[in-house]
Amino acid sequence: MYKIKLSIVCISLLLTSCGGVKKTENAISSGNYDQAFDNAIKKLNKDKNKNAKQIPLLKEAYNKANERDLAEINKIKNKNDSQSLQHIYKKYMQLDVRQDEIILLEPLNYNNKIYSFKIIDYTGKIALAKKKYSSNLYNKALPLMNNSKENSRRAFKILEEIQIINPNYRTDLNTQILETKKRGLDYVFIKLHNNITAQLQDSISLNILKNFTNIRTSDFNNKWIEIHDKKVTNIIYNYQATVFLEKITAIPEKVNSQVIAQEKDIQTGWNYELDSNGNKIKDANGNEIKTPKTDKIKATITLYQQIKSTVLDGKIILKNLKTGTVLNTTPLKGEAKLENMYGTYKGNPKAIDQKYKEALQNKKAQFPKDNAFNKFALQTFKQKAEQLLSQQQY
Repeated sequence: MYKIKLSIVCISLLLTSCGGVKKTENAISSGNYDQAFDNAIKKLNKDKNKNAKQIPLLKEAYNKANERDLAEINKIKNKNDSQSLQHIYKKYMQLDVRQDEIILLEPLNYNNKIYSFKIIDYTGKIALAKKKYSSNLYNKALPLMNNSKENSRRAFKILEEIQIINPNYRTDLNTQILETKKRGLDYVFIKLHNNITAQLQDSISLNILKNFTNIRTSDFNNKWIEIHDKKVTNIIYNYQATVFLEKITAIPEKVNSQVIAQEKDIQTGWNYELDSNGNKIKDANGNEIKTPKTDKIKATITLYQQIKSTVLDGKIILKNLKTGTVLNTTPLKGEAKLENMYGTYKGNPKAIDQKYKEALQNKKAQFPKDNAFNKFALQTFKQKAEQLLSQQQY
């Protein structure tokens, strides 16, 4: 029995190994040399001895992938457009990374043979390709830098690409990125019309109001918007967002109650048909003739509904300062609301409908103080205002 189990395990390991080899072979046959290389590397990193059959395939995939990449570089080496220069740079990087993975695995032995791989120092070629690509990008960005807002945004994107691949290309690169970002921005001045201060007496709410127009734009989807609640000299504002806090309505805490009668028939046994002598009567099959015996059970539920809310009504008006036109007026509402349903009962719980069970499991809630409701209503209003300004098409 032990030998049979051992044979099954060996066959399973063999099939797994063959499956990995077959996958690599198929990738090479179909010209997917990178896939073949990655598959072999993965297997050998996992276990060099167990997956040693991958080593000849790894060398074949390595040589063919390198040959293909160098041929592609040679084909476009005299071109000076951005796409070609980027392709050359990425191909040299790919060649370098590929051989680094080989170096980490060496030595590689299979069937008493040491497999050697051709290793080339691509440092100089990578540096030159990076320089050419960076120069090409910079020359594209240069005429856009002091141009229109849209061109400044294009220049910013190009300079960011240079910063990613070659952060030391120019000593003033970071400064130029900041400048193009600045020229590409739409500046929004935000104002607050507050009509609710008299209704708010707590320090927390008043502090929120104090910083209500202080909006962070770093989390906005639109990175070309900067919002100021205080005007900065030498900045021309493109838009004005006016936030109106019009009224705050508090609905005081209230508890509504409702009494609900519950009634249900439940089976408690059987009623048997009897003959004149008091014996149970049977049907043609010999079964006793009987009907269910039921009793009526009752319960009384008292449901309590706790309600309290505060609603802040207002709006945002967005205006194009260059044209003087109102782009849109959007009503907004901030709300803090408590609704809690709980209940008690008397009588037999089996008489109670399932739909009331959740309320009966709930507990009476503690009503939050008014200032907590004011705080939450202000916060939800501000969140909605920030979301609206973030999603606005300027």
